[in-house]
Amino acid sequence: MAKPKGKTADTLRLVAEAASDAPATGAKPNPRLVDLVRLLARQAAREFARSIEEGQADHRPPA
Repeated sequence: MAKPKGKTADTLRLVAEAASDAPATGAKPNPRLVDLVRLLARQAAREFARSIEEGQADHRPPA
């Protein structure tokens, strides 16, 4: 096994670049995708509320 050389990064630089095929900011979102996101949000809210009622408020998403 190789020995670590003790070199670590002190800073990390992250540069975001827009993809060339990204939709325009004014583009209308796909209605099916919007419905799916709403459905998943409602389900997560129900599960969170149920965990609060049961005293298991760990604030972690279900696995």
